[in-house]
Order: sequence, then structure tokens, then C-alpha cells
Amino acid sequence: MKNIRAFRGLNRLSGYGVLLSLVFFSLSGCVPDTLEPPEVTSNSSWMTQTTGTASSLGGLFFIDPQRGWISGNKGVILHTSDGGKQWVLQESWTKHLLVSIHFIDSQQGWVVGDKGTILHTQDGGQKWTFQHSGQKANLTAIFFVTPKQGWATGTGGTLLSTQDGGEHWSYGQIRPAVVLTSIFFSDSKQGWVAGYGGNLFYTQDGGGSWTRQSTNTDKDLQRVFFLTPKKGWVSGASGTILHTEDSGQHWTAQSSGVPSFLPGIFFVNEKSGWAVGASGTILHTQNGGLTWEQQPSGTLEFLINAIFTRPDEGWIVGVKGTLLHTTEGGRPIPSSQGHSPQDGLK
Repeated sequence: MKNIRAFRGLNRLSGYGVLLSLVFFSLSGCVPDTLEPPEVTSNSSWMTQTTGTASSLGGLFFIDPQRGWISGNKGVILHTSDGGKQWVLQESWTKHLLVSIHFIDSQQGWVVGDKGTILHTQDGGQKWTFQHSGQKANLTAIFFVTPKQGWATGTGGTLLSTQDGGEHWSYGQIRPAVVLTSIFFSDSKQGWVAGYGGNLFYTQDGGGSWTRQSTNTDKDLQRVFFLTPKKGWVSGASGTILHTEDSGQHWTAQSSGVPSFLPGIFFVNEKSGWAVGASGTILHTQNGGLTWEQQPSGTLEFLINAIFTRPDEGWIVGVKGTLLHTTEGGRPIPSSQGHSPQDGLK
């Protein structure tokens, strides 16, 4: 399935940074005000799923439509094996904020967070063990292309890499040494790292060297996502959405129509994608981002990350344990069929 291949690596609860990022604030429960919160309506096809936690959530990854993981504040790791009908708390053995989670298959995964924390599992999360990062920097995102080859980003331009599944992590630094928020690789050689101040970096040699791509913005970039090695999007502060069709040689701004901070973006194909953010904002495009329309979310909570496993089935996570699920592509339900956003729990 093309979209499942695409979300392998959508671990990105990219970056909140210690007191540096708006997402960091939101994960800590201190959500900043935004300009015009969308109206909460009852015709949303985004249903609330019970997580059993009030901790803010941001790391989100599904290996297939049934099996997924979520990470968040206070060391929370949740797992479902039935498409989200039930979420089970997994023991992480830490109280650190865990911002990004990634699985390479149904058994082997990693999660990163505060104070250089890296955890690894070889049994789907039944047991998580610490890996030595050698860092005190807050780590913001993690991505693996094989069971051995992976990277993690962090504050201060931190970029860690491993060639042995995390048994050993090598330190590197991208300059300017900004907060790096998100990482995505289309294969073992070609990858991108997003960061503050409009910074976006590109490698075509597996991270051996990085070059800065021109984005024509100084807005903080929060999430980078590529559907193919050529077609990608970046979202971030002040409603920023950028798009490329040539691997980032040229980035063009797309009009989101909102001033909201947008820390999450995901596409299932070249036309259909979603961006999520502050005050319950959910945006959807059906033309590759040429135009974006708001979908009713049924919440005003800060939404941080989104993922889809099928063209119409997806999840969104946010602060205060928020977890939304749709099997309708998030399309509004006609008023005659309206329901409470909690109906999905019945």
C-alpha cells in the first residue's frame, strides 16, 4: 500500500524543544493562545478514542491499519493492535517527555525525547530498553530506513546517526545550530531535516553531508513529509505550508488560510493530505495543497500530529490525551446525521 510505505517513518512529533518550541509548551500542557479558534461543531467525522491518559501526546506511528503506537509526556507509550479500539499503556521506565516514535516493522521500534533519551524495543513494545545517546540535548525526532540505519534530531543542531540499530550513536551537528524539529528519509541516501528560522537541510549521501535548501521563509518549520523522493511538504508556524516537486530544489508556499501553528502534516497520495495544529485546527486538501479547507474537529485542543493508514482512515493526537480517529477522511457529516464527537466510543 503506497500510503503505508509513506508513513513508515512518520514518527515525527517533531520538535518542541525545552522551553523553546510552541509544541513543547503544548506537550507540557501550556497551550498558547491563537487568533481565531474554529467553532466546535457536532458534525465532525473525527471521533474521540479513549487513551486512558491525560498526558499530552505527539509521537504517532502505525505499521499497518491495526497496529500503532503513540508517545507523549511523562514517559507515556501507548499501543493498539485493533485499529485503536483499545489502547494499552506500555512501560517505558522513564518520566521524560517522549516526542517521536518510529517502527521499522511490527517488532522493532525506537522512541526519543527529553535529555537525550532513546528507547528501543524488539518485541513491539512489550519491553523497552535504554540506548546510550551520549547527549543531554532534547531529541525531537527519529527515523529509520532499515533495522540498522537511523537518525535522530535535536536542539542545538544535534543530529545523531547509527549504523547498528542504535547500539552505537554518533554525534553530528548541522549549522546553523538551530533547533532541528523533524527528519524524513525517502531511502537510505536521500533525506531532509527541518528546523527553526525557516531552515531546511538536505542530504543525498545518507547524512554524510548536508546542504541548506532555500525556503524563502524565516518561520519555524515543524514537520517535513515526503510522499515520493520528489514530492514533499513542510508545515510550521503562522500557518506555513511549503511544497516541492523536485526534492526541495525549489520550495513554494501554499496558502493554508489560517494563522495557526501547524506542527503536523501528512499525505496519502499526491492529491489528498491533512495539516493539523492549534485550537483544534484540521486542514484538508484534495488537490495537493493548491487549496486547503478546514474540517470540523470537535475540539479546541492543540493538535500535534496526524497519520493515515488508508485514504479515509486516520488518527490525530494532541494535548491532554487527545486522540481523534476518522474512517471518513475527516469529511463533515451532513447535519441530518450529526452526532457527538464521542459517538465513536459507544
